[in-house]
Amino acid sequence: MSQQQFGPRSLSRRRFLQVSSVAIVALGAGGLLAACQSAATPAAAPAGASATAKPAAAAATAAPVTTGASPLKGTKLTIIGGNSYVPAQDGELDDLVKQLSADTGMDARIERYADAQMDAKVAAVIESGGADVAVLRDTDPHLYGNKLLDVTDIANELDTAWGGWFDVAKQAGIVYGQWKALMLGQAPAAWNWRPDFFKSAGVTAFPDTFDDLLRAAQKMHDFGKPIGMTLGHAPGDGKSTNFPVLWAFGGKEFEADGKTVALNSPETLNAVKWYTEMYKYMDPAVLGWLDPDNNQAFLTEQISATVNVNTIYLGARDAADQKGDVDKKRIADAMDHANWPSGPAGRFANYNINLWAAFADSPNPDGARAFMRAFFDKKFLVPWTKTGRSYFIPNFKGLDAIPEAWPDDPKLKIFRELNKINRLPGFAGPPSAAATDAINKFVLVDMFANAVTGKMKADEAVAWATDQYQQSAAKVAS
Repeated sequence: MSQQQFGPRSLSRRRFLQVSSVAIVALGAGGLLAACQSAATPAAAPAGASATAKPAAAAATAAPVTTGASPLKGTKLTIIGGNSYVPAQDGELDDLVKQLSADTGMDARIERYADAQMDAKVAAVIESGGADVAVLRDTDPHLYGNKLLDVTDIANELDTAWGGWFDVAKQAGIVYGQWKALMLGQAPAAWNWRPDFFKSAGVTAFPDTFDDLLRAAQKMHDFGKPIGMTLGHAPGDGKSTNFPVLWAFGGKEFEADGKTVALNSPETLNAVKWYTEMYKYMDPAVLGWLDPDNNQAFLTEQISATVNVNTIYLGARDAADQKGDVDKKRIADAMDHANWPSGPAGRFANYNINLWAAFADSPNPDGARAFMRAFFDKKFLVPWTKTGRSYFIPNFKGLDAIPEAWPDDPKLKIFRELNKINRLPGFAGPPSAAATDAINKFVLVDMFANAVTGKMKADEAVAWATDQYQQSAAKVAS
């Protein structure tokens, strides 16, 4: 998996305790899907478009905020952001902020940070102020709670304008009945696969059920191009690959109260038994895969399919288009994307998400609201989404009916469907610190790994993982 939209990071136990001492509501998890992005020196973004942006087109999409005299004239707005995997999106956002400043007379600017620097900056603002709006990740709104501005009014406006939010946006953004953050998008993890390899092995379509996936895995193994599913301690792929398996078989971590551990169940046991069979047809190297490793295995044609965001394809296509890389062009032309197979309980996925949030002690809450409304205005968000080529997709039901928001490339079409099936860890409960702790310890990944390698029997692996979750719940409660 490649980097997250605004810079990835994992949430260590130490950081969780440090931030919890600052936040009023230490209930949820920080963003957990880490990826490979180096930290950059923070600097204010230029007012104009970046070198890779298209200034004319971006400026044309920026929605005017107001006309005539503005109550925001002379105020300042500081936005804490990061760097998009698709740099042209940064240029369009820069142009939007520049237009916002021109329309309102407000001095609005973006400061961009990466990785741990983002953690430090947001935590510092929570404690001491100094900014108005920030991009948060995954379930951070539940961590910061009452330190964030109530934006329920804007969320309701957007719900009407866009045909409704998907449930995952509500789960991530609503804290104690109030919208504290607005989900700006998610990075769907698809099945990246090689139809040519599958066809040569006698598989004519990507499997639509987990039973079909198991049968296809055996054929791909015999063909010499196995399917690869990450079972290493990969902060990103460890989640996006393994939670969907648990959920598809009906397994869950917690009851609806978010406190009672519910992992030990026949459904979880069935998921483990399926994975044990699946592993027989995979390269044992998957046990050590970190986030870059499945990308590399796919691009070197060691495997025929893996779970990843569309950066394998976009990277290969860009290398072909921009550098004339013949080998990457061959791979980009040959590969495709598919949805998750369906299990007995349904079809689910787990993705990185980002949200805009305003700080409760912002010196310019009206400016923060103006920025949010401008960002989510269709005149801006639709072309911004298309520029992103489905790497990052806003979480609105009505987006599917707007063709201008989607890339023309048919190999990216499935991301419309992938956008609908994201689920947060901690199911069936709300986001929680206990779920975060278990994720940081890679409990779910190790449950599967312990069983598939024979280190533990299937029921022993489930019992072990249940105990680990109970320890996490007890540690947080204490």
